[in-house]
Amino acid sequence: MRRTLLMSTAAGAFLIGSAGCADSSAAETNKATNGKTKKAATEQVEEQGGYTKDQKTAISAYPEADILDEQVAMDQYQLQIVEDNPGVRVIFLHDENGERRFKSVFRKEHRILNVIDLDQGLLFKGIIGR
Repeated sequence: MRRTLLMSTAAGAFLIGSAGCADSSAAETNKATNGKTKKAATEQVEEQGGYTKDQKTAISAYPEADILDEQVAMDQYQLQIVEDNPGVRVIFLHDENGERRFKSVFRKEHRILNVIDLDQGLLFKGIIGR
């Protein structure tokens, strides 16, 4: 009787350990799939030459858009958002040849905006309104 109980306990521990590995494998597979999806979406946007008119209109709703437009005249450039998460938004502005000319870095928590001319350096650094 004792022997059966020990085997059952060992078998249960094995099954529980296996389930944890299966969940971990599923999570890793999901991460890999999401990474591929994001990469495919980014490549598709780049193939289209930046953002569409609707996306540019949406960008104008961002708090940094007015200052960015004052500093750079955004309508003359193709916009590319390379990062937009709860902490920071990074936007590159490309010229008609597809060359990166300007970079905008907006730190959301402290509302600090940096606008950088990639040839000449910092154009603007400041805290922007709410």
